[in-house]
Amino acid sequence: MNIISKACLCAVAMVVGSSTMINAQEVAISHIAQPAAPSLNIRYVDMDEITANYTMAIEYQQWATATSDSIKAVLTKKYNVAKDFEAACQKKLNNNKYASRPSYEKDLKKLQTMVEDAQKLEESLTKEYQRESAARMQVLQDSIMNYIVEYNVTRKYDAILYKAAGVLFNPALDITKEIIVGLNKRYSKPVEIEALLPDEGLVPQKMEDNTITP
Repeated sequence: MNIISKACLCAVAMVVGSSTMINAQEVAISHIAQPAAPSLNIRYVDMDEITANYTMAIEYQQWATATSDSIKAVLTKKYNVAKDFEAACQKKLNNNKYASRPSYEKDLKKLQTMVEDAQKLEESLTKEYQRESAARMQVLQDSIMNYIVEYNVTRKYDAILYKAAGVLFNPALDITKEIIVGLNKRYSKPVEIEALLPDEGLVPQKMEDNTITP
């Protein structure tokens, strides 16, 4: 065997030996006890079911519907008064009942003011409704979240998730009904003073009385 062949055999032997040592080390490491992954104790709640059955949430929906309907009724009356006045002005104009151009323009100006007042009232009531609605919704959300935190003090779950945040849950992990019972048991309805919606400017408006008598 020539010198080159001997050198090749030595190199192969070194590589094989090194590989064997690495494999042995990997086997040894694999047998070292690894810490077990912690098991999570998780539950979930269905917020749709909570808002459908929690007394505070039901009262919020009732308030929102009633207030929205009241605002709509007030604004409808306000705009109808202006609409009726506009129709009366047009009828008077068609029948040549205006004594002069200035008297007609005076009624037009009054009509414009009535429409602008209705628009300002609509903007004001809408903003106030949105502000009050957001405040009540925040109170509702805080109430639910605070109770869930309080509820978990003794249960010590690792996580309580929203059902909507997941794809699939074991129904046995559902604690929604427990939360609803606890929320309703703790809830005490506050005494509220209902604010009266503005009702000014809803009486029929008089037109300019400077008319031409037949």
